[in-house]
Amino acid sequence: MLYRYQRAIVALSEVLQKISVYGYFTIKGRCPENVNLQPEFRLSDFYGKWYQVYHHSSDNRNNNNCSILELTTRPSGIYLNQSRVDRGLFHRYSMGELTIPINIEDAANMDVTYVFPEEPRRIKSRKYPFRILATNYNYYATVYTCVYSPLIDKHFIYVWILSRKHSLNLVSKELAIKPLSQIGIDSTKLLKDDFSKCYPKYYEDKQSNPLTFSYPVPI
Repeated sequence: MLYRYQRAIVALSEVLQKISVYGYFTIKGRCPENVNLQPEFRLSDFYGKWYQVYHHSSDNRNNNNCSILELTTRPSGIYLNQSRVDRGLFHRYSMGELTIPINIEDAANMDVTYVFPEEPRRIKSRKYPFRILATNYNYYATVYTCVYSPLIDKHFIYVWILSRKHSLNLVSKELAIKPLSQIGIDSTKLLKDDFSKCYPKYYEDKQSNPLTFSYPVPI
């Protein structure tokens, strides 16, 4: 009886997970192709703290604010730390290892991999695109990720408009949003981040799932 009960719980969990996944992929067709990324991207100049001043999530889920992206170097590689405040209550972070392309012409075409040792094998290691559309390294950066599901022929896009400060001047903003048309994003739909409420009630010591990469594997 206990075994049957456990099987039922697992089956229900899988159904709920699939429902969530289908809601995550919202745009018909494959991810945009032949996108022009930042030419001769220099990762060393990208180091330091970046604030997410505008963002766009194609599934319209916007539960986080006060988001900060920062590169850090460890003996095992280069990592991307995404910290944020979820729902105004929880300070959380997600630490993923960057895969650095060998060729300079592909330097802006990176991937980031998150590892969760306690998760099932299928979703323990999660790899996502991390593409630099444009940056001048000192003021702004435009980054996006896109994941495609061949099963339902839909994709998901998340866009970061980053700044070295909590705001962007008009010139930097225009330069940052200019390449978004390549990936079919209407810049008027960007949401502005609010950094006035960055004092959460709770801090978590272990990394959590990155909200910008809502599901671990394409389906």
